[in-house]
Formats: sequence, C-alpha cells, structure tokens
Amino acid sequence: MAVTVQTAAEHTNLTSIGEVKRALGVSSSKFDRVIERLIEAATAAIEEWVGHVYAKQTYVETVAGNDHPVLLLTHVPILGTPIIVADSEPIVDFTVRDAEEGSLWRQVGWVMSAWIGWNAEPTRRQSDMAELHLSVTYEAGYVMPGEEDRDLPKHIEQACVETVVAWYRGQQRDPSVKSKKVGDLALTYGGSDSGSAGLPATARSLLSRRVR
Repeated sequence: MAVTVQTAAEHTNLTSIGEVKRALGVSSSKFDRVIERLIEAATAAIEEWVGHVYAKQTYVETVAGNDHPVLLLTHVPILGTPIIVADSEPIVDFTVRDAEEGSLWRQVGWVMSAWIGWNAEPTRRQSDMAELHLSVTYEAGYVMPGEEDRDLPKHIEQACVETVVAWYRGQQRDPSVKSKKVGDLALTYGGSDSGSAGLPATARSLLSRRVR
C-alpha cells in the first residue's frame, strides 16, 4: 500500500490559539508563539497516533486487492465517490459502505479477473492477488477550526487542546513546584499523565475509537 497527497490542505492544525488560551485562562498575546508551536506539534503527534490526517485532502492510494468485498482506505471520512482504476481500467461497480470507517463495498470482491487462452471459448480466471494494484483517488477529512464551515468533530479538537495544555504546563518546571503565576497565566501542575506519542490520557481517551 502506498499513499500520496494529491491536493494538500492549507490548514491542518486541530485547534486554534484562541481555544487553547481559553482553556489555560490566558488573555495576553505574550504566549501565542509558544502555543502555536505546541498546537502544530500536538496535531502531528495525534495524527501519528491515530494513523491518518484529519484535514481534508485529496489522496492517491495504491492497494492490493483481496477476495473480500470490503476495501479499507487509509484516510477518513471519505468524501464523495472515489475514482478507482485497475490496470488502466476504471472500476465503477462499488459503493462507499461507511465513509467514517473508510470502507468501500464491491459485491464481486476486489480481485481482478482476466480472459486468457486460445481456445474457441475463452476461459476466465482470477489473476494473482500479488499482481493486482488498485489506484484509488479520493478526498477525505474535515474542515479545520478557524475555517468557514468547519466540521471537525469537537472531541477531536478537544483532544488537541488537552494535549497542548498538558504540554504547556509541563514545560521547564521544577517538579517540586505545584503552581505558579506568570503575568495573567496561572499554572497548576498535576502528576505525569503522558502516554503514547506523549499524549495525555484524556486525549487518548477522546481519540481511542479513531485509531486505525
């Protein structure tokens, strides 16, 4: 399987500086650059953990077929109807079974068949699955926060906010200090709560059903 981005999203951050500042109780712009860098890092960490990009993009994914009628694509949710080509021939006898799951349904399965032989009546056989390559062009993902008509689910944005807040509060602090105040920013520290990809448990819980 190989996936390339055909049309990249202009905005990929899963939350905005304003949302993080509200969660931190900050009004000053003094911390904006730090928060922005943390949002970018948290977005990348979340994408790595769940196994796909959330921002709406167009992809070309090359996959091998199988005998099963269900074909799973990497990025979700699928938007519209993918364009599928196998050995320069379009495949159109399929439907999007579940856009959120990223699954396509084809009753006859996803293995190519070919006419072969020199007999008066040609014989039909399935080609070797290892030789089959399906090229799938499709659009998938969400409109990010801060953009018009955003549709990123709130719990995904909240996972990013939780991650940024946890990372911000954990930066360069004395573990013996439980709280301090910097300007209008009041920081309260708890115990360590990091896990896979450095994501806090609250974020992992919000994202758990999205891991692919």
